[in-house]
Amino acid sequence: EREHIRNATTDLTQFMRSLDDGATVSDTEVYAPDGQVHRLADCWARGPGLIVCGSLTCPPSRVFNPAIQRINAAFGRRLQATVLYVIDAHPFGSPCPYTGTDWVTADNEAAGLLVAQPQVLEDRLMLARRYIELLGLQSPVFVDGMQNAAWEQLGRSPNSATVIGADGAVLFWQDWFRPDALFDWLSAHLPD
Repeated sequence: EREHIRNATTDLTQFMRSLDDGATVSDTEVYAPDGQVHRLADCWARGPGLIVCGSLTCPPSRVFNPAIQRINAAFGRRLQATVLYVIDAHPFGSPCPYTGTDWVTADNEAAGLLVAQPQVLEDRLMLARRYIELLGLQSPVFVDGMQNAAWEQLGRSPNSATVIGADGAVLFWQDWFRPDALFDWLSAHLPD
């Protein structure tokens, strides 16, 4: 895996970017897994929202994103928590969006998750539905459009977590979703 990073055609430190507290996340079009059109701002329309990015081919997403159920159980009255299905991190037969190389992880090979990068929305929606079923997600899931506009807004990371206030301002951001640290932050910052 280090070889893919060493041979990357993009500078990862420049490619993925952090979101500072107070930065504004712009609204954009996203989709329900059935294809129904929604707005990204729906995630924070009724108060603070949490958006956790993920994709079927991102091993950390598959490991950590089910923790959103625990976050919803603990903070559901005070926080809208959503998973956003984004561009696949390690597609088969297509360049990884983070390195520009064909980087299929050993975890994906072992799990038999050898899927191509979707070229049309229906294919991304299909992978999102497969992801929901595989992880047993019961939390709301939105799917980014093929221009990857929501992913761009959230820092271009494969498995980031962003807490956004009702005004669209970033309250907290993790480059990689770390459920325990996020749970601690939410406990300290969301009033009962």
